[in-house]
This record gives sequence, structure tokens and C-alpha cells, in this order.
Amino acid sequence: MFSIQNHSLLNAGAAVPFTATPNQGGVVRPLYLIMHYTAGTSASGAISWLANPEAKASAHLVVDTNGAVTQMVRFNRVAWHAGRSNWGDLEGMNQFSIGIELVNAGKLRRVAGKWLNWAGRVIPDPDVVEDTHKHETSSAGWQVYPAAQIDAALAIAFALHRTYRFLDVLGHEDISRGRKVDPGPAFPMRSFASHIIGRNA
Repeated sequence: MFSIQNHSLLNAGAAVPFTATPNQGGVVRPLYLIMHYTAGTSASGAISWLANPEAKASAHLVVDTNGAVTQMVRFNRVAWHAGRSNWGDLEGMNQFSIGIELVNAGKLRRVAGKWLNWAGRVIPDPDVVEDTHKHETSSAGWQVYPAAQIDAALAIAFALHRTYRFLDVLGHEDISRGRKVDPGPAFPMRSFASHIIGRNA
């Protein structure tokens, strides 16, 4: 059971693991929850990179494929997860959102009969779905999100929404259209957001 206390995520009353990052700013006004994928295949790699000043990027949380979660930025601080972004009249969504990174290889390309991510890592065929992104016209491979990861992300999002009362749950692809495609068509964004915000799917 996840809960929020002092802008930190607790699991069964104990703080989840925390890895600090310098890649953060001032006070956030958390109107939205933004979902991302890491474009990598390991939580340790994602956390290590987001903790590196050279990354100039971060997220509030990283959720592994098995549902394990690491916090990197307190929920009352700006994390650098959105980059150039806007939604409605808002510009620079880092100031108005909490960002969750899901460990997932993301968009894949087919090379010599194998699915590869941007770094050339092979993703096994059973872990891949072919689909067309809502902002694109041609199909690609996308790594599937495991049930354990989706379940953990849902439980975390519920806890965050109880505390911060989001206006909506969005993808990076929604706020940085044309620049980003995460979390992509393999992520059940419509049902996920509906569960959290309370709309009909």
C-alpha cells in the first residue's frame, strides 16, 4: 500500500529507496502526472544516468519492470523530466507536474530479424508489440509493459492523486508532441488515466 508523507513515497509505511539527483529546481505546482519510459532496459542504468549532472534530466520516480520503485526528487520540487513542453496555456510542464519514468526500451526497430532499441539492445519477440503511435503514420515495435509494473504504477498514481488531486494524467508524448513518443502505444494510457482520474474508459 503506497502513501505520501512529507512529499515522499512510502510503501507499507516505510520510505521507498531514494537516490538523490542534482537535476532539479524550485517548488513544483503538481497539476498533472506525466508518464514516461526510460528507453533503456535496466532501472540501475536509468537511475545512474538521471543522478548524473551531465544528464540534465531527472524524474520524481523510476519504476522497474518488477514494480520496484526508487524516488529521486521530492514531490514538492521540480524534476527535469518534461523538457520543452506545454499543455493548454501552460508552458514548461516541469513546473506543473510530477514525472514517473517506467523502465522500458520504448520504440524499437527491426534489424536482421531482431527487435533492437536505440542502443542496439535486443528485445525478445514475446516482449514486443507492433503498433502505430497516435502521432505517427507507420508502425514500429514497442516493448510491452509487464503487469507487475503497471500495477505498481497504478497504485503509486492513486496515492499521488489522493494527495495532489491531479487535473489529468498525460504522456510525455502529449506535452512534447512531435519531439517525444513515450510512453507509447504499448502503455494503456487511456485506461490508466481513467482509473486514476475517475473517467470512463
